[in-house]
Amino acid sequence: MGRDKAFLPFPPRRLIDHQVATLRALGPAELLISGRPETDYAVAEARVVFDDVPDEGPLGGLIAVLAAATTPLVLVLAVDMPAMTPAFLGRLLGGASPGVGVVPRCQGRWEPLAAVYPRGLLPRARCYRQEGSRALQPLLQAAAEAGAILPLEVPAADAGILANLNSPTDLPPASTSWR
Repeated sequence: MGRDKAFLPFPPRRLIDHQVATLRALGPAELLISGRPETDYAVAEARVVFDDVPDEGPLGGLIAVLAAATTPLVLVLAVDMPAMTPAFLGRLLGGASPGVGVVPRCQGRWEPLAAVYPRGLLPRARCYRQEGSRALQPLLQAAAEAGAILPLEVPAADAGILANLNSPTDLPPASTSWR
């Protein structure tokens, strides 16, 4: 995108504000934002956490959030997934149980950035990072095989809810809405 996706306009607000509203609709016990130290996200009643190792991408953010969370399950939502709904996230939460998270999977691929993770995944994620990997797909497959996460299969016809914004051409026209 060439700039921080969190601040992209998503009328009538910023993309980060849209995602925070989606999460708040679920009544979270706490709201954590994985962010950059030099950035003011200006989100009321949210705590910003930083990767303990900079520039690790989604794995670093996941580790930071799991380490900072005070609840046994952590709902993760990437800022660049504006089609996500509280209802879908509620389905993920409803399928989770103590010590077991739920991660969507579509056409054989995990969607790690709209998921529920058990805090108990933290040691496995840190170990994975120490082994030199940053890709989340193999980590999630190993976690599923160990029983730490369950897949929520998403039919290809419904994959649009998992869409993320990776380039300016992915942005919707100003006159349309994702919902």
